[in-house]
Amino acid sequence: MKTRLHAIILICAAVVSFALCGCSKPKTKPGMIELKMTLWDKQEDLEFYARALKEFYKEHPNIRVTIEATPWVRMFDKLLVSTAGGRAPDVSRISSTWFTPCAAKNLVECLDPYIKNDPEFDISDFYKPAVEGWGTYKGKIYAIPGDVDIYAMYYNKDMFDKYGVSYPDETWDWEKYLWAAKKLSKDLDGDGKLEQWGCIPDQWQDYVWQNGGDILSKDNRKCILDQPAAYEALQWMSNLRTKHHVAPTPADAADIGPLKMFTNGQIGMYTSGSWCAALFLNKEIKTFDYDAAPIPKGKRRASFMGGAAFSMLSRSKHKKEAWELVKFMTSPGMQRHFAEEKQIIPSRKSVAESGAYLYLKDKPKNKQAFIDAISYGRPLPKVECSREMNEIIASGITLAILGKKSAKDACRLAAGRANDILMYSAE
Repeated sequence: MKTRLHAIILICAAVVSFALCGCSKPKTKPGMIELKMTLWDKQEDLEFYARALKEFYKEHPNIRVTIEATPWVRMFDKLLVSTAGGRAPDVSRISSTWFTPCAAKNLVECLDPYIKNDPEFDISDFYKPAVEGWGTYKGKIYAIPGDVDIYAMYYNKDMFDKYGVSYPDETWDWEKYLWAAKKLSKDLDGDGKLEQWGCIPDQWQDYVWQNGGDILSKDNRKCILDQPAAYEALQWMSNLRTKHHVAPTPADAADIGPLKMFTNGQIGMYTSGSWCAALFLNKEIKTFDYDAAPIPKGKRRASFMGGAAFSMLSRSKHKKEAWELVKFMTSPGMQRHFAEEKQIIPSRKSVAESGAYLYLKDKPKNKQAFIDAISYGRPLPKVECSREMNEIIASGITLAILGKKSAKDACRLAAGRANDILMYSAE
């Protein structure tokens, strides 16, 4: 499963080469070392990187960097193919979705020796859940997290005020969430059909974790979605739409999608990442005020957490210089830029908890909800077959979420198929 932010960045339609001068390579002189770095970012971000690298060149005048932009959906396959063909980049941005396969297939270099021998680099400044979640494999660090994609719940303050519902806070649980969603769901024109809904369920993993369940066993060898804690949570999630009618059906959201329904004022509560505010909400919401709150808890608190990191490729011929580039791409200055411009949560505590993100004037006011969520964030299971497994599980779970199959039956089917993949990958 890829994070929603990464899915949005799929607007990149084809592989392009981007450097300091349009699509050409940076100018080099005899004796200079040329590094190649792959990214999936939007054009405006690539242009920022190119400008920022000028500062890198001041500290490293013997290095020049060529940036290659590749769509997120093709990045993992590109790294596999380029490595096998001896054309791997020196540095690449790595998604939490496929970090583990990259490390398991030896595509990326272990960074422990570089961290240990570099007095300028302090790994303790990075959030531990991020380093462990998409930077560490079998106890060794292979990537340095560049950001944290953690979710909270956005809510329409005007809608809450209109129907006398108190604003959500850290005390909210599933029961209070359902109560509020019922109060906010309305047939506005009296035609017998709802035009306004209280919520829209998202991130099925959150419900499973919050109910005390999990996706895999502790040893990551068996899918346990067929256990009551998992399928009962997903049935509750499905019931929001099929039983309680507090969430729009796919047909209701078909024309504009859930995000647009929230920005249009048709949905009271919407779960997404911090980046959603800068990328969409602050641009599109014109008729109401909004803020953010913690995701309501079940038996415990939990929220999906992912992000991206920077890695050195194992086939790089310039590893000393590649390490310097990894450091630069995860430096406080780079993270501060994206925190201030995109509301992307930095992986460095010193930046995330400074004015660079936490005290930005732009909405939402309660940015602390995202920072607090890091402490109970949960990354997806770290197994070599995670990409294939997540896709198969999602296809089965969707039937339950949409009410086309009971959650118990859907989870048993998904668990069986996932276990087949786990067994095959372990052979």
